[in-house]
Amino acid sequence: MRTDDVLGLALELADVADRLTLGAFRRDPEVRRKADGSEVTETDIAVELALRERIIGAFPDHRVVGEEGGWGGEDATGAFDPEAPVWTIDPIDGTTNFVKGNPIYATLIACSSGDRDIVGVVSAPALGSRWDGVVGEGARQDGHAIRVSAVDRLADAEVSVGAFSDIEDRVPGLLGHLAGVTARQRGYGDFWAYCLLASGSTDAVVEARLNPWDLAAVRAVVEAAGGRVTDLDGIGRSDGGSAVATNGLLHDELLGAIAERRRV
Repeated sequence: MRTDDVLGLALELADVADRLTLGAFRRDPEVRRKADGSEVTETDIAVELALRERIIGAFPDHRVVGEEGGWGGEDATGAFDPEAPVWTIDPIDGTTNFVKGNPIYATLIACSSGDRDIVGVVSAPALGSRWDGVVGEGARQDGHAIRVSAVDRLADAEVSVGAFSDIEDRVPGLLGHLAGVTARQRGYGDFWAYCLLASGSTDAVVEARLNPWDLAAVRAVVEAAGGRVTDLDGIGRSDGGSAVATNGLLHDELLGAIAERRRV
């Protein structure tokens, strides 16, 4: 798999998604609730279908998983080579924001090999910004190279946290604990927190509940920018249902702070 070819297609897919989402943004989308209670619009579905078709047209031996269509009717271990590259799509990360007319939404596109997220593209057209990264080769925002911060102590760090209720369910007391051991705490949410981390504008992110399509693309961008992403147990993966993302320098200390609360 040539990463140049994969990144090139991912950027083309982002262009397609941008046209579809911007065309529907702030146009009163029809919204329905999925079984898990989250919102979905016709634009989510249209974007995912359009991207799937283009990926399979370009790489027929690759597999595709998306938030709205899963494995597209194919079992993950069925007709496909289990070693084949996997594309992971979130057609609109931040659908609730999209529905409310909040510009902080993005299309997330990742290509992975095994448990390694190698290429990631995050396109936020209503913000006029796009991030991309190839692990081992670097990350960019709007074509300019970016890198994580150099903050090396939690006491000096800003940490962004995901949904408060999810964190309190998984690690009771963690929010208060982080407030005591870090310099600043924010709740940027969704892709936005990880993109700020990749560009050096925040230092760490903690989320206690998320899906692979929420994480694969941003994990690739953060790691391409020099950061590190694991689950709450410190395992490097995007399918673990949680995330601890840092500039790398803070990672072990932050995992230690989380483990301390989990022992209580």
